[in-house]
Amino acid sequence: MTNRPTLPLLLALALVVTGCFAPRPLEGMDRVESAQTYQGWGDQEKALELAEYALDEEDLDSEAEAEAAFIAAEAARATGNRVLALRRYKWILENAPWSEHTAVIEDRLYELGVAFLTLDEYGGWFDKRSRGVEALETLQMHYRQSDRADDALRLVGDYFGSEETREFLEAALTHQQLADEYPDSEWAERSLWLAGHYRLRLIYGPQYNRDEMVRARDLLERSLREHPKGSSVREATADLAQVKDYMSRGEMIVADFYRGRGNIPGERLHLANAALLFPETKAGMEALRRLRDMGLDLPELREDPRLNSVDAFKAPELEESR
Repeated sequence: MTNRPTLPLLLALALVVTGCFAPRPLEGMDRVESAQTYQGWGDQEKALELAEYALDEEDLDSEAEAEAAFIAAEAARATGNRVLALRRYKWILENAPWSEHTAVIEDRLYELGVAFLTLDEYGGWFDKRSRGVEALETLQMHYRQSDRADDALRLVGDYFGSEETREFLEAALTHQQLADEYPDSEWAERSLWLAGHYRLRLIYGPQYNRDEMVRARDLLERSLREHPKGSSVREATADLAQVKDYMSRGEMIVADFYRGRGNIPGERLHLANAALLFPETKAGMEALRRLRDMGLDLPELREDPRLNSVDAFKAPELEESR
């Protein structure tokens, strides 16, 4: 019978093998101190190896752990391992916000975010590009008062709204967050228009997405109200006209539905909505003509709440807003 090694012997052998491959610290230093020294010498690969081993295998106190994480992050960044660098920088912000290194991490996150979003090596893979979103959103979350927080949101919003990504809801939410939280930003006016623009991109036609139409309308009207002489006035005006066209045509579709079933009150109500809310649109003008053929006019329609439902054209709560 062949003698097989016992379990204790196997475990002992495993410990010996592991010990053979464990990176050795410099004489008189622990692994974190050694990693710091190697980093000072410019040997980033050795610094990364020692710091990562210390983080994964050793029982460090909080200060040593934060130091090892920063050494690993800096070394990973220097050697081109941006994913690991991001993970370690985030760990410090989430677990050791008191670290003296947090002042440096803001710039590192911005650099990483731009790299993930723009470098060709990360193109074609949504999860790789999304690392840029992760980096920039982390920056905005932990450095809300930074001069770069609004820049970070702009980059994220533009990424989501790009033709490559086409995540228009996320784009709208991000740009609205920028406009709401940083009204004095140089990007605030553009972002407020884009928040409405990307809501408009979610609409498939006049018979769909009424809630999105109302949200888009409100955002675009707000953009023109708050920035009447801004650089995005022309775009916001055109988008608002498109939204109102959709909304008025949607009311006419519903009015025709009721008309086809002989429901005159239902037809009249939706014609009144189109005529009262969107008088400048082609559908609104057609609705007014049909109402006049019924013997009704705008003052009567406006004053009698039984003859319109314009109060229903309010944006619902944005449960997905940030």
